[in-house]
Amino acid sequence: MAEKQEAWVLRLKDEFNDSTVPQYYSEDEDTEWLTDDLNQANIIYDKEAAEKWMKNWEKAIFDKYGKDAICNAGHTHMMKHFEWVEVEVEFQE
Repeated sequence: MAEKQEAWVLRLKDEFNDSTVPQYYSEDEDTEWLTDDLNQANIIYDKEAAEKWMKNWEKAIFDKYGKDAICNAGHTHMMKHFEWVEVEVEFQE
């Protein structure tokens, strides 16, 4: 029997997507941080923890390098370019 769990992925917003198919954030260096394969997307099981991490990362970068620093993994940048999409992950027992 398969167990299902709620999770989230980050989908590139349409206005930043120059592809004809949805693009998802991926931590796989081979995909250049984007993939059109939902199965290769970065699966996030705790959305609140992920948002907190992005905010903390952004604060740390700005504290160290100043408010004009580039912070691609920061909350502001990520939420400008990506949107949360709820997915259901199925685990086989």
